[in-house]
Amino acid sequence: MSQGTMEQIYEWIEFACDSNEVGYLTSIVRVKWNKRFTRRFGDALIGYNPLLARIRLSPLIWQNASDSERRETVIHETCHIVAWHLHGTKIKPHGVEWRQAMEQCGVEANRCHNIPLIGINHFHVRECPKAKLDRCIVSRQDFGLMKKTDYTLHCTLCGLAVTLDQIECLT
Repeated sequence: MSQGTMEQIYEWIEFACDSNEVGYLTSIVRVKWNKRFTRRFGDALIGYNPLLARIRLSPLIWQNASDSERRETVIHETCHIVAWHLHGTKIKPHGVEWRQAMEQCGVEANRCHNIPLIGINHFHVRECPKAKLDRCIVSRQDFGLMKKTDYTLHCTLCGLAVTLDQIECLT
């Protein structure tokens, strides 16, 4: 990702740490991109001896997310690090301590993102007779199987036999 993107991410990390009065944690947080994340937007990890923290983000989902969704996710993951640092790693990942850290940042404590995964984790079928919002979908796993073999997939919604040329890839 661009230098400007990384600067923005570190500003959000600094904001979350400062809001929870642990600004000194900002210097130990590292951000990495993980292309294997096709469902989860991010995760966080903290380690001791030496004190280190890492946030991993999905570049695929990042591209489809709005600025507010990106900000909320970075703050969400940073609040995991803050909660673990202040209360130990035995706490529940989305428990009271994490929710308090999110509250200090003025961000709603949501566990999951609502970013559409079309083109990332699954694909739409172009010629499905269903309405646009109800179109057939093909998982990334089935799509890979179709590319490697002569595998034909049938939609469970409408029974349509799906071929590779009917799949709408956005990536």
